[in-house]
Amino acid sequence: MQRVLIAEDHSIVIKGMKMIFETQFVDYHLDITKSIAGLMRMLQLNAYQLAIIDLQLEDGDTLHLITDLQRVYPELRILIFSANPEELYAQRLYKTGIKGYLNKQTDDQEIIAALRMILEGKTYVSENFKKYLLCRDTKGKSNNLFELLTLRELEVAHLLIQGRRSIDICKDLNIQASTVATYKLNIFSKLNVNNVLELKELANTFRLGS
Repeated sequence: MQRVLIAEDHSIVIKGMKMIFETQFVDYHLDITKSIAGLMRMLQLNAYQLAIIDLQLEDGDTLHLITDLQRVYPELRILIFSANPEELYAQRLYKTGIKGYLNKQTDDQEIIAALRMILEGKTYVSENFKKYLLCRDTKGKSNNLFELLTLRELEVAHLLIQGRRSIDICKDLNIQASTVATYKLNIFSKLNVNNVLELKELANTFRLGS
C-alpha cells in the first residue's frame, strides 16, 4: 500500500485531491494536514512514499523546509503543488531533489499523470515548465529579476513580501539577525529596490506569490 501525505490548507484543493485519488488510484492510504506542525508530526509517525506539499500552509511558509525534509527522509518523494509561479520556484527546487512541481491551475489529467509517474519513482516536469525551459533555451535569459536570487534569498524575499518582520524571519529560518540583514541587502541590491514596499510592488509585477 502506498502512503500519501497531503500538506494543504485550502479545503477545495483537498477535496479535489481526494477525488482524484478515489477515482484514479487503488491500494493507497491518504493523510491530510493543514500545517507545518502537522506535516512534521505525520512524517515522524509514518513512512510515506509521497508528500504533496503547498509552499504556504496555515502556520507558515514551507519553502525553507524542503531541502531538510529530503535530507531527513531520503526515501520520501515530494511533489510541490502551489499557486506560486513555476518559473521562479521549480528550477531551484528540482535541484534540491523534488520529484515534481505543479501549479494549482494545472488540469486534472496532468495532475493524474504527474502522480502516477512520481509514485513509480520517476520525476515529473510539467508541460508549462517544459515550455518555459524551451523559451529560455531559444530566447536567452528571462527578464524576471527574481531569477537573480538564490533559493535562500528567494525564501527571505517571499517572507518579506508576506509581511514577516526580520525577527520573525530569524525564527522561521533559524538564522541570525545579521544574516537576515545581509540577505535583505543582497535582495534589494539585485532587484534594485529600496524597501519592502517596492519589493512587494515588483513581486506583483512578476506574479510572485504571497
